[in-house]
Amino acid sequence: MRRVASIMCVALAGIALTGSPAAAEVASADVAIEFESANVTLATVNPESGLFKGDTGIGYVTVVVRTHNYGPNNTESTAVVREITAPPGTVFRQLDEKFYAQRPGLCTIVTPHTRVRCKVDGSIWLDTYNGGSGGHTSTHYFVLKKKCVSPGRFRLDYAGDPKTSNNSASIPLKIPGVTAATCAGAQPKPSPTRAAASPKPAAAASPAPTTLAVSPSLASASPSMASPAAAESTAEASPPAVALAASESSSPSSAIVLGVLGALAGVGLLAGFWFYARRRSAATP
Repeated sequence: MRRVASIMCVALAGIALTGSPAAAEVASADVAIEFESANVTLATVNPESGLFKGDTGIGYVTVVVRTHNYGPNNTESTAVVREITAPPGTVFRQLDEKFYAQRPGLCTIVTPHTRVRCKVDGSIWLDTYNGGSGGHTSTHYFVLKKKCVSPGRFRLDYAGDPKTSNNSASIPLKIPGVTAATCAGAQPKPSPTRAAASPKPAAAASPAPTTLAVSPSLASASPSMASPAAAESTAEASPPAVALAASESSSPSSAIVLGVLGALAGVGLLAGFWFYARRRSAATP
C-alpha cells in the first residue's frame, strides 16, 4: 500500500507541474516597436474639451507607434508588457492615468504622470495576419508642460522573444519655434567668480628677498629656493667665525705675557746664581 501511495503522489505531482503556467513554454515570437510620428501643437489645452478634460498646459502631443510580431508564433495572451515613458517636459493625460489606475491587474504606475507598465490585454498576432500591412499602430497623447523637452521611450518585454534589440523606440519631439540653442541658453551658466578666485595664492607667493631671508617657514616649505638656503648657511657659519676671530686676537697678548714671565724667571735664576757664587767665595779661606 505504501508503494502504491508513493507512486500516486509522484504521478499527481508530475501532472500538477506539467499543467502549471510556470512550467509551460512560452511561444516564441519576435515582437518589436518603432516610432512612427509625433505632432506637437502649442495651444492652451481647453479644460472643457472631451479629449483633454481636466488637463492644463502649453500644448499637447500626439504620438503614433507601430507594434510588430515577426513570428514565428503569436504571443501568449497578456504576456507582453508595454512600458511607456512620457517625454520629459510632458505628462500623461488625466484620462489615461485614470484608465491605468482602473486596471490594477494589468497596469502598474511606476512614476506618477510620466511612466507606466501595462500588460497587453490579449495576444499580439503575426504581422502577416494584418494583410501584410506590417504590424498595427497605436496613438498616445501627452500634455506639454515645458517648451524644452527630452525624448520619451516605448518598450516591449516578452519572455519568448528571441531578439530584444528591436524592443525599444525613442520618442523625439520637435517643439515649434524652439531650438537646441534656446534650451541650452535656458540652462544656468557656471559662475565665473569661482574660476577667478583660484589664482589668488600667487600674491602670497610673490618673491621678496627680506621675507625669504627672515621667515624660516618659507625656507622649509621650499628647499629648492636659493635665497633661504644661503641665509641658513650664512647663519650657521657665523658662530665659528666669531670664535676663530676671538682666538686669533687673544694669541699675541698671551705670547707677550709668556715672554715677560720667561724673562723674569731668567733674571731670577741669574740673581740666585750670583748670590750663591758670592756666598761661596766669601766662605772660602
